Amino acid sequence: MIKRFLYNFFRGRNGFDQLALTTWFLAMVFLLISLFGGVVGTVASVLSLAALFCTFFRSLSRNIGKRSAENSRFLSATAGLRRKFQNLKTRVSQGREFKFFTCPTCHTLLRVPRGKGKIQITCRKCGNRFSGKT
Repeated sequence: MIKRFLYNFFRGRNGFDQLALTTWFLAMVFLLISLFGGVVGTVASVLSLAALFCTFFRSLSRNIGKRSAENSRFLSATAGLRRKFQNLKTRVSQGREFKFFTCPTCHTLLRVPRGKGKIQITCRKCGNRFSGKT
């Protein structure tokens, strides 16, 4: 009975997308800051409540077209930042086997196996050649 009610309630709703998850994360950060108390804590708790309201509003909204457009704008605005974090994650996870170089001409990230000594590296994007020590 409850399962059917919840299924019917959430049918046709937007759900949690990347923007809703980001606002939820910000709400948790503001909630932790609010534990410090004082004026900063009060402001942080108000911001936390506003972010939680925004998260639940987005998640429970039935206007999927508008929420999808907002999420697309958010994703395009944060694409560069998300790419930098993804590159950092890749560099950390593959740091033992590979050394990473940046092409001096086009700034493309290049991956070279470690332990090869001093080698000539050719950029796969622009064809520039430079040397590096692995």
